[in-house]
Amino acid sequence: MNQIKDDLICEIIRVSQTNLLKKKRAQSSEKSGEKVVLDWIRCNAASYREDFIVCLKPYPAAELGDMLSELTRSGKDLNEILKGRSSGPPESKS
Repeated sequence: MNQIKDDLICEIIRVSQTNLLKKKRAQSSEKSGEKVVLDWIRCNAASYREDFIVCLKPYPAAELGDMLSELTRSGKDLNEILKGRSSGPPESKS
């Protein structure tokens, strides 16, 4: 089960980063959009992954699956998804 959770977390972070970078590119001018995305990746991608790995570990696999579905369906990023959840992660049993 740990490998499934690890894979889910990696995919959640990948989809979230993709959604976030699409928004960043759309918010900048056409000419600067690619530069904004590349700068963000260079400066933030590693810490984004590391921070969210720690944040998502306590969630059960079923809830991670729900998050992945919401990210895929909505185009939101993890900050938006987690902000919408009033409580923090449940106590982990896995």
